[in-house]
Amino acid sequence: MNRTRSFLLALTVPLMASAVAVNTSGVVVGGAVVGNVAPETRLSAWVVTPFGQPVQLLAETALAGDTFRLTLPDTAPQDRLRVPVDERTAWPGLVDFAGASVQARAAELKFFTYRDANGNGKRDEAEPLREVRLNAGKGELFMVWATPDVSVRGGGGYEANLKSGWNALVVEVRRPVRIAPYTGQPLQINVGR
Repeated sequence: MNRTRSFLLALTVPLMASAVAVNTSGVVVGGAVVGNVAPETRLSAWVVTPFGQPVQLLAETALAGDTFRLTLPDTAPQDRLRVPVDERTAWPGLVDFAGASVQARAAELKFFTYRDANGNGKRDEAEPLREVRLNAGKGELFMVWATPDVSVRGGGGYEANLKSGWNALVVEVRRPVRIAPYTGQPLQINVGR
């Protein structure tokens, strides 16, 4: 049974994820879910504070068994969530901030799951969020909104060239840090037990 499921996922996930990575309505992310998914579990994308607290919901979808697909809109983050890119910036792989090419502001997007206990298709205050990572091979999907275009440098070879608006990157934290554009490759969420 597991071999059949793995084979089917190997066939369907690349087709699903490679159809269109970026379109006029935003970035489409999709892939496989690893672990036991509780009934009514939903995946949500939130703009977060610099401390990782979810504030602005951008998109959400139900986790359909072993797969997921989420379309992220081009919606800009709230002004109050756009913070200066400087030595206080804490992004995956960025250590020893070495500078930015211009003065810029940015906001990070993170992914969370929650159990829609009342089945209304949206998150309510009583439904706790659990942060999850969307993995692409040895890397992690990192989404950041920036303005204007900016290049951010840090220790360990970190260099992220960001365009104004949303940027979808895959970051591998190693020496040197590897950063590449997200191109629609299948992602994986580990939801545990």
